[in-house]
Amino acid sequence: METKTNFSLVFLVVSGIFMVIFSVPAKADDERKETNMTVYFHDYSSGGPNSTDLPVLGFPGKLWTFTQFGTLYVVDDLVTEGPELTSETVGRGQGTYVIASLDGLNAYVSFSLVFTNVAYNGSTIQILGNSDQFKAVREYSVASGTGEFRYATGYVTFETIFLDQSTSYSILRVNVSARHY
Repeated sequence: METKTNFSLVFLVVSGIFMVIFSVPAKADDERKETNMTVYFHDYSSGGPNSTDLPVLGFPGKLWTFTQFGTLYVVDDLVTEGPELTSETVGRGQGTYVIASLDGLNAYVSFSLVFTNVAYNGSTIQILGNSDQFKAVREYSVASGTGEFRYATGYVTFETIFLDQSTSYSILRVNVSARHY
């Protein structure tokens, strides 16, 4: 005599297994940490031997300037805890930006905040975005991070708090708000 499988019973068992598997909660959002910090970038763009911000590519026959569409810059700025050059070093701001609008107003930024201080040594925060470079406060996204800032999301704001046009030296206050594991 052949036994027939009860379809309803099989369906209930399989459904129950799926409910148990998929009802396990994902990693809760409250396990993420939030870090807020203010750091200061020291930017030298004079083109001299101490420059930390240099144009490296542009259109032939055009001036390579911070308002010329297509000009690509490479950056390696000192980052400190306070606005003074003698303040404790936090790390470096390393990456690139390109003038991304025909009118020269917008710059696309892609760089890393690379920590060298004791608290976050070796960790990074990846900063990306496009914004009006002449606004008093510019906002970019935190796209990711490494080390202490693994899976980081959030935003940063940049504000020029000092500019010496004769030496092309500026200090930028950078406020970071990042959530990470």
